[in-house]
Amino acid sequence: MKLSIKKGGGVPYARKEDYEYDGIKYEADLKTNDIVKILDSGKVEQGNFGEQTVFKIKTRNGDKKLSFNQNTINVLVQEFGDDTEQWINKDVKVLLQKMLIAGKKCIVPYLVTEGWGFDEYGELIKEGSQGTSSDGQEIKVEDLPF
Repeated sequence: MKLSIKKGGGVPYARKEDYEYDGIKYEADLKTNDIVKILDSGKVEQGNFGEQTVFKIKTRNGDKKLSFNQNTINVLVQEFGDDTEQWINKDVKVLLQKMLIAGKKCIVPYLVTEGWGFDEYGELIKEGSQGTSSDGQEIKVEDLPF
């Protein structure tokens, strides 16, 4: 069996709940409505569920890593463009959503710009722009099933 070297990068992942480290208690790194700064252009890392797009962000507890989910990426591409170099030093708002994923209770972080929130079904939507979904697709009235 051949093994490869993995390097962690020395930066811990952002936490969504309060925690204790070395006997010191910390508030969660991310809370809803926090403003965090994107510090790098991201990189692809191998995670528990395949490849993940990971960025370094500045939180209340210092620099942390965060895997951006596809909805976050979709919003940031719409707002800042598809070149992640342009995302560096941008301030974004944190939205947390509790959900079940594969039978496991999770807190999912979304990073968005001002004006984004959740609709009544828990989907990301830009407030006041009823014509597009979080993936940038135009929504037509005739395509609605009701």
